[in-house]
Amino acid sequence: MIPLRWWGAVWFIGVLALLVLGVPSPPGPLEVRQTGVVRDLLPGDVRELRGVIDNPNWLPMTTVRLEAQVTGTSEPGCGPEYFAIEGSPLALERAVDPGRANAEWSGLHVSLLPEAASVDACQGVEATIDYTLR
Repeated sequence: MIPLRWWGAVWFIGVLALLVLGVPSPPGPLEVRQTGVVRDLLPGDVRELRGVIDNPNWLPMTTVRLEAQVTGTSEPGCGPEYFAIEGSPLALERAVDPGRANAEWSGLHVSLLPEAASVDACQGVEATIDYTLR
């Protein structure tokens, strides 16, 4: 048992440690990165999507599911409505250790739909894809 007179010193050292070392910040979101660029798509083309998940936090974080959607293209006349993303990458449900590229993912595919054949701007287009972890 610590004598009562020592509690003041223990409290002081604890506060000093928090000031010097800092209070851990609450965890932030995991970051999804696609490896490779989806470009030169022609109607009917299908490309595999793959990437890594970064954990900028100081503790492991658990992922559940990865979702993706085409949000833009390199050509203004060819919108996201001409694309489909399919596959099942992940019901990830795993812990991602702190650091960069600690979890790889794959299993999704992006395709340029056949309807894009009649849209000149969609020939050889590059797709921008956004990812969300849920």
